[in-house]
Amino acid sequence: MNKDPLEELFGPADETPEPVPARERLAYEQAERVRTAPLPADRGTAWVTPEPPQRDRAAQAKPWIIVGIVALIAIVASIVVVNIARGQGEAAPETPRPTATETPSTTKPTTEPSTPSTEKPATEKPDENTVPSVDVGPTTSFPIGPWNASSDWPQRLGAANFEIPDSSHLKLSGELFNSFPESCAAMRGEWGATKLPNGTFEVAKPASKCEAAPELYDEVWGLLDAWVKSIKVG
Repeated sequence: MNKDPLEELFGPADETPEPVPARERLAYEQAERVRTAPLPADRGTAWVTPEPPQRDRAAQAKPWIIVGIVALIAIVASIVVVNIARGQGEAAPETPRPTATETPSTTKPTTEPSTPSTEKPATEKPDENTVPSVDVGPTTSFPIGPWNASSDWPQRLGAANFEIPDSSHLKLSGELFNSFPESCAAMRGEWGATKLPNGTFEVAKPASKCEAAPELYDEVWGLLDAWVKSIKVG
């Protein structure tokens, strides 16, 4: 026979009960309630699967949405291609262009005046007074005592002598001047310099070019022009 709970807790009635802490008393009462509570009928164990969060469902649905959009785009593209192919195949045949019939002209053709041909002007001869362009090259000092002047003599003219028969004319002689052919022998002593009244100088040369040696004539003329320009008085 079970003892009275109060008796187990507080001891026999004739004995002086010892005080029990309230915390132990509360724990004991709760244990008794659990022990004496009727057991529920066995209905089996049910496992409840927690519903996935809303965002997991959206993430799972995204691939299917993308597949659906791609399929829709493919369908629309195929429809457009089919329509284009049909349009090209059903192109309207070209309408034949009307052929123009030529009508004989009743007006007489007018004879257009021919444009007179313009003759090209003949090539102008170079100015005989234009000094030929030559390469002067190195020079050497060439004093002119009677004129109290100095000058730079082009070495390409070679060795030369001069004489001043009057105060205004200087005549040259030398190897290069003597190299003119016999047909131009008269001009060998016609080269030199002339002193003008204003104190400047100019080249003295033959009146006409040597037809037998035009290159030699231009060379001597160009070199003497450079020499005359270098003459300085004083």
